[in-house]
Amino acid sequence: MEEPNEMTTPYLSVIIPAYNEEQRIGKTLDAVYTYLSAQPFTWELLIVLDGVTDNTLGIVEEFAADKKGVRWIDRQENMGKGYTVRQGMLAARGQIRLFTDADNSTDMSHFDKMKPLFDQGADVVIASRDHKDAPDAEQALPQPLIKRLLGNAGNLVVQVVAVPGIWDT
Repeated sequence: MEEPNEMTTPYLSVIIPAYNEEQRIGKTLDAVYTYLSAQPFTWELLIVLDGVTDNTLGIVEEFAADKKGVRWIDRQENMGKGYTVRQGMLAARGQIRLFTDADNSTDMSHFDKMKPLFDQGADVVIASRDHKDAPDAEQALPQPLIKRLLGNAGNLVVQVVAVPGIWDT
């Protein structure tokens, strides 16, 4: 892989927002970095820390110390996930910008299915657990019934109270 520098634009930026993720972030960074390192395109990995109060920053610093293409932003104040994702998107340099959660709930290999869509000119590609009826949709791991029921109940509350029309929150 050609290493991106400040003068080049990487093909892909992966943004990971993180708030107090010391129990999970190390494993996620290893998995994402391993995936990216095997790719033929240029990339960067950007971790955006959202006012962390645990050792997440220390883990990220140690991880990034000897790895090219990895950087982080340490936001001192907790502003929430949406704000943190936005800051990452604005700071990212990649032609394509992907955000994934710090708990690695979606394996990076799913990007293999997204990449052809971007290469064909798609401006946005959205992955969602709830849109199984969309063309070419598939669910890698079915969720347990209790998790689906609790998730649907929570989404119903969000629908009524905050954001009508948005189901995968």
